[in-house]
Amino acid sequence: MLGRTIDSKESSKDVLKRVKCFILDLDGTVYLGDKILEGSINFLEELEKNNIKFKFFTNNSSKNAQVYIKRIKKMGYNLSDDKMLISNNVIINYIKENIPEKKVFVLGTDYLKEDFRAANINVVTEDADVVVVGFDTSLVYENVSKACEFIRNGALFLGVNPDFNCPTEDGFIPDCGSICSMITASTGVVPEYFGKPTHHTLKYVLKDTGFHEEEIAFVGDRLYTDIAIGKDNASVTILVLSGEAKLEDLLKSEIQPSLIFDSLGAVKNVLEEIYS
Repeated sequence: MLGRTIDSKESSKDVLKRVKCFILDLDGTVYLGDKILEGSINFLEELEKNNIKFKFFTNNSSKNAQVYIKRIKKMGYNLSDDKMLISNNVIINYIKENIPEKKVFVLGTDYLKEDFRAANINVVTEDADVVVVGFDTSLVYENVSKACEFIRNGALFLGVNPDFNCPTEDGFIPDCGSICSMITASTGVVPEYFGKPTHHTLKYVLKDTGFHEEEIAFVGDRLYTDIAIGKDNASVTILVLSGEAKLEDLLKSEIQPSLIFDSLGAVKNVLEEIYS
C-alpha cells in the first residue's frame, strides 16, 4: 500500500510536499528490536539528499538518548546527537520550568534516573513531592509500593510516556502506561503524561525544531501515541504498518492518520517521485 490518504481530495504527494521536518518514531518504525526495518536507511538518505530535516523521537523511557544513538549507528546509519529526542527530556524540561524545587521519586531504570540527576533535579527515595514513572524494565515491587505511598500522601503523579506495550522482535512487553495503570488501580490517582501524544511533546518538538505545526510530520506505528499527537493541530501524521497498528485497527479507531504507508521505504518511494 503506497500512500493512501484519509482525505481523498488530496494526494499523498500533495501532503508530503508541505512537510519540512519529519519526526520519526523508532520501535516499529525505523527498527524492530535489534533489527533495522527494510527501507528505513534508504528513507533517511532520501531526506538528506533533498535537504529535508528530520529528527527521531522515542517515547521509550527505559533508556536515554545516547543509547538510541549508538543503536542506530550500529544498525548502519550515522547520526549526530541533536537528531535524537526522547520523552525523558520532555518531562525533565517541564519539571525544571514549573516545579524545579520539588523532591522527585523516579520509578524507572538507571538510565532515566541518570537523565534526571544530570539535569540537576532533586531525585530522592523518601518524602517525595513528585512521583515520576517511566518504562521501568528493572521494576521492583518495593519501589511500586513506595510510589503508591507517596501518591496517597499527596505527591504529584507524572508518567513519562503513556504506551501500554513496547514492540519487540518476539511480541509486546508491558510499557510505562501499564505500570502507571497498576499504580492507578491501587491509589485511584491518574497520572499526567508527557510523551507522545501530549501537548507537552508537541510544544517541545516545535521549540526544538523551529518549525510550525503544518510543516511537521509525525511518523510512527502506533495510533494512540504517534498519530494521536496530530489531533487538534495542523501537523501531518503518517502511520506505517511495520509495527503495532494494522489496517483493521483503523476501522474501530477515532484516531486517523493523514497518510498510511506500509513502511518508511514506501514513503521514500513517493518522496523520490516528488523530488526526482
